[in-house]
Amino acid sequence: MAQQMITEQAYSASVAAVRPGPRTVGHMTVFGVFFKSLVLFVVTCIFAGLGWVQASHVIHASSGPSWLLGYMLLIALSFLAISRPHLAPLGGLVYAVLMGWWVGGISHTYEVAYDGIVAQALLATMATVLVCLLLYVFRLVKVGRRLVLVVVAATLAIGVVYLVGWILALFGTHLRFWTHPTPAGTVISIVICIVAALSLLVDFAVIDTGVHDGAPKFMEWYSAWGLLATVVWLYLEVLYLLARLRR
Repeated sequence: MAQQMITEQAYSASVAAVRPGPRTVGHMTVFGVFFKSLVLFVVTCIFAGLGWVQASHVIHASSGPSWLLGYMLLIALSFLAISRPHLAPLGGLVYAVLMGWWVGGISHTYEVAYDGIVAQALLATMATVLVCLLLYVFRLVKVGRRLVLVVVAATLAIGVVYLVGWILALFGTHLRFWTHPTPAGTVISIVICIVAALSLLVDFAVIDTGVHDGAPKFMEWYSAWGLLATVVWLYLEVLYLLARLRR
């Protein structure tokens, strides 16, 4: 749930922190966020390729203690970014490496089981990102406080279900409605994809506010990291949804 890094509070705190000092720190721009997002996505893709090649090792690691260690590291990085946004350049790169490697392994496993599913998930994800961006740019969707609250609440609820499901799985119990291709599981998967897409709209709106308010330059890395987390989450949920539909 690292996409909740992008919040108005984080940008407001960063602006307040640099205002008393010299203005030589520079301010974030839309182009800066785009460029740094591109860098993180390229790094993620490179390590996703490595994870694809080493898929068996990635999947084996994802079921053992090393997976828990890696997952806790990703959570720690997210909290570190929220509390220390100026460390986002390093944290974002580490996140891109770890997440790329893991996503690559997961994608290879699904591709073996369902031929062509990764290409479909990638196309659907890119199309969703583009549509959300156009909707926001042309102001066809208004991102108000109510929408933000709904998205945040839904995301936290999804995170709780993820955590409960994972804990139960450790003891040999599985949420069949969640992990199996049941009608309820498919509907839930669709809802999660919608929430992930709405999170993109919220991210765009908060970044726009940060640029308008003159947030410091390092917030470009922070924003890029948040966008990467949201897009990766969307891709994985689309991948899981397609797998459920095929099953």
